Amino acid sequence: MPHFVSAICKGEFCSVCKSPATHKVGEEISYDDPLPNRHNLTAYVCCEHFGLIMGSLAKQLCAQIKTA
Repeated sequence: MPHFVSAICKGEFCSVCKSPATHKVGEEISYDDPLPNRHNLTAYVCCEHFGLIMGSLAKQLCAQIKTA
């Protein structure tokens, strides 16, 4: 199975290394955030940096999908 990359990533680049983006990461706004109705922060990242953010399991799953 090839690595699924959402159309939302098309034309976007990793905010760290400038490789083509394969993931969009968004901030989860907590219920007690003092700024009402603000939009969450987002970043586009490659698989490598997605793994650094989400941990080794995410990196392994991303690699498994790529090679399957």
